[in-house]
Formats: sequence, C-alpha cells, structure tokens
Amino acid sequence: MAAILRGINFIGLILTAVLTVYMIVTFRKPHPVSAWGKLLSIAISLATLFFFLLVSGANLNLWVGLPILLIGGFLGFIRGLTLRLSVQDQQVIARGTWLFLLVWGGSWVVALLFNFYGWKLLSAFGLMPVFFSTGTRLGLDGILLLRRIVFHFRSPPAAKAAL
Repeated sequence: MAAILRGINFIGLILTAVLTVYMIVTFRKPHPVSAWGKLLSIAISLATLFFFLLVSGANLNLWVGLPILLIGGFLGFIRGLTLRLSVQDQQVIARGTWLFLLVWGGSWVVALLFNFYGWKLLSAFGLMPVFFSTGTRLGLDGILLLRRIVFHFRSPPAAKAAL
C-alpha cells in the first residue's frame, strides 16, 4: 500500500510541476475575472489543501499552520488590491503575474517532494509553504471576488453583462 501511495505522490509531483510551468506560460495573458470563477477557485484551493492533508498523512500543528495561512491570506489580499481590472469585449479582465503562480505551484511541488520520502517532520515542514500559498490564493481570490462584485455595480451596462 505504501508503494501505491508513493507512486500516486510521484505522479502528483510531476503533474503539479508540469501544470505549473504550463500555467506560468499562459497566465500572463489577460484573463476574465468572474464571480463564479473566483468562488470555484476558492473552493478548489480549500478542497485541495484538505485532500492533501487527508491523503498524505502529513500533519502541521494548527497553531503553526493557521498563522501561516493568515499571513498568506493578507499578502494575497494586498496583491489582489494591486491588480488592475478593466473591461474588454464585455468581460472584466485582469492580468496575473507569473511570480505569484510560481510561488503557489512551487510550494505544492516542495510539499509533494518532502512527503515523497515519508519522513513525518519533513512532511510537516513541507506543509508550511502549502498553507502559505493556499492563504495567498484565498486572499487574492477573495478580494478579486469582492472587487468584481463592486466593479459590477459601478460599471457601465456592457461590463454588467459579464457578471
């Protein structure tokens, strides 16, 4: 059973690394910011974290993980305030940065790599960047969701159709 879980972990490690590189290449292009998309991103981020905790068996003390998650959330919130939203082709769009995505994807690669060796302390240490990057994702998506909703009410009718 341990070999099967190790194999799944290795496949997840490779897929995460490949998808992160792919997303870095495509993420710099302007992308639509929809309320449903941001809600889905928040749900997927939380589900991924809980699924990883459940499947990996790695543990991080709540008194360590929660502050790291909150610090990441605050930095993601600040990052979300700096993104410029605009209307293009009746859609609200934003342009992301590859550095943010690199930190997020890299933290998952580190966590999967640390968990691959099966050392409890190393696995717990690998969870720290995952909590941080999940917090940044939640903070960024949360503020973009709020800004998107506010943008909807303050925009011309063409932008309102995009919500």
